[in-house]
Amino acid sequence: MNDLIGLAYGWAHRPGDGSGKTDCFQLTCEVRRRMGLTDYTDKFAWVYDKYVDATFPRQLVLRWLLENGERINAALPGAVALMPGASGAALGAVTDHGVIFLGVSQNVVHTPVPLGAGYYFWMK
Repeated sequence: MNDLIGLAYGWAHRPGDGSGKTDCFQLTCEVRRRMGLTDYTDKFAWVYDKYVDATFPRQLVLRWLLENGERINAALPGAVALMPGASGAALGAVTDHGVIFLGVSQNVVHTPVPLGAGYYFWMK
């Protein structure tokens, strides 16, 4: 996962597209894919057709998590994390060594699971 660290934020970009950018949803899908889990890219692709970054209602992220996952109390590897973000919230993925997500720097970071920060969901 080291190749993901430092990618810059870019709406509708995904790791591996050659741009050096990703958004939090595409990042989370990529990490889950690498862990052998479902990545949900196809289930959320409609967002990119309907919205741009400036018009995307961030509450849709929470709705998607609640409709497609179950909230859990522990940061289990493979869980999707809803982390505090500069623009409302950011999705991340829990790994064996922490959480990988777009930090306040608008770059991908991998950090130990912050105590008391974020909400975790096990996706169906």
